[in-house]
Amino acid sequence: MENASIRRLLADTEVLRVPRRPLATFGATRISYHLISPLGAAARRTRLREGAVVSARPRILTPDALRERFQGFGEGPAEFGRWLSASYADLLRALEYGFRNQDLSARVLAEDARQVSDRLLADLDARGASDRAVVRCPDAGWALALMKLTLDEAARSFPGHVRDLERRGMFAPDRGEGDRRRRQVEALFADAARNPEKRAHLGARLREYGLFEEYEDRFLALF
Repeated sequence: MENASIRRLLADTEVLRVPRRPLATFGATRISYHLISPLGAAARRTRLREGAVVSARPRILTPDALRERFQGFGEGPAEFGRWLSASYADLLRALEYGFRNQDLSARVLAEDARQVSDRLLADLDARGASDRAVVRCPDAGWALALMKLTLDEAARSFPGHVRDLERRGMFAPDRGEGDRRRRQVEALFADAARNPEKRAHLGARLREYGLFEEYEDRFLALF
């Protein structure tokens, strides 16, 4: 698809409602969506697509991870990693997002697109469904509209994710210690799943490491 066609399809796309909450920092987020596409200017027919995009927990692109993307550049990767950390410390607030579209369904309604959108928005308001997105878009550009909606949500959430991760020292140079602690936490979770008596020890370690909020839902699920 040419750039001009992409721009034209996106220009005819209108976001009518976005989820109230941003993407989660320490877990996956499910974005339920409704895509409304008119089928012809004269016909009173509209295609309604519904589904959900699952956004995985954002991952930090550390200097080590970035270094691994450079292959065949000669020797000295350890020196390069140290130089990268020192020279680009402020820049390396980089996060990697992953998205998966699932549960997609589509049906054609004997109404025009504006009627469908008005009725749908009123229904969502009445039910207090603040976690849903509604987009009116060309039928041929529904995938582009959904991808742009998802990336816009990631962009909206990014500053908050960086602040959350910085508060927990996730961008700190000594993050190797943080990785070690997380490996230990994973082992403690496995022990606690097999032996309920180990749950108290797991909870104490999470609090000691300042990780309880991050793992709270998973910890409470053990009970």
